[in-house]
Amino acid sequence: MIIDCAVYRDGVRESSGHDKDSLDASLAGLGEDDFLWIGIGNPTKDEMNRVGAALKLHPLSVEDALEAHQRPKVERYADHLFMSIRTVTYRDDDIQTHEVNIFLGTNYLLTVRHGGPSLKEARKSAEQMIEPLSHGPTAALYSVVDSIVDHYEAVAGELEVDVQEVETSVFSNQRTSDSTRIYRLKRETLEFRRAVLPLKEPLNRFAMMATPEDARPYFRDIADHLARAAEAIDSIDHLLDNALQAHLAQLSVQQNEDMRKLTAGATIFAVPTAIAGIYGMNFEHMPELTWTFGYPLVIGLIGVICGYVYWRFKRSGWL
Repeated sequence: MIIDCAVYRDGVRESSGHDKDSLDASLAGLGEDDFLWIGIGNPTKDEMNRVGAALKLHPLSVEDALEAHQRPKVERYADHLFMSIRTVTYRDDDIQTHEVNIFLGTNYLLTVRHGGPSLKEARKSAEQMIEPLSHGPTAALYSVVDSIVDHYEAVAGELEVDVQEVETSVFSNQRTSDSTRIYRLKRETLEFRRAVLPLKEPLNRFAMMATPEDARPYFRDIADHLARAAEAIDSIDHLLDNALQAHLAQLSVQQNEDMRKLTAGATIFAVPTAIAGIYGMNFEHMPELTWTFGYPLVIGLIGVICGYVYWRFKRSGWL
């Protein structure tokens, strides 16, 4: 459905109707420096075809806008530009991506959103800057793309905080099970990478050929922010790899310590087991068999030997 539709004259908003006749009338009444900004959320095929017919959009771009599984890209058609970009949200170690498809014409901007956060704040922010909006739909496009890309950096910062928590847990003295969370964060980082990295090259190309020419520095600034987000993703991925390797090394060290303790314990218990085994064979002629204090003497000897063995293991660090 059409969420918002407005005509902007000299950067000032004038609301418009949402039906086809209103769209046609708004387009017909646009002046040389005016443009129409339409926002659509989760459109049906009929709704998208109706708007596409009014704006004379290419059928392939309309088809791409209906399918919410596009790879981030920028494509130029004869009379308009089509951009597919993904929004990213992060909460509780879970990254969710949604799609925004954007059509840029000489006198209109159409945003088609499939789920995800609303673009209302980006529109409000653009409307507060009347002078930039007076430069036409390219300024509105900048506002939308800039808000999405800036959020990439915010998500990357939240991911870095969670990676630091994992690193602290891995190198703590407590025994923790961090492999599950590390794997989950790596999977979410991969999803984040798929949303960000494919957009780098087409956005760089667009920044070099955007019109009007004075808009190019603004899109180069967005490209720089996107590059920083991509570098942060690579850094996060490397940190997670290192954390996983460190966690596995910690597990190996802990297992070695456990084996040493088990070996030391088995050695200590081997002493009384051996002595008791000998005396349990019931031979007639055995040392101290008829002594009154033979039994306590053997028990004491076992205790002394076990204590000595325990002391040696403790001193060597096995216990």
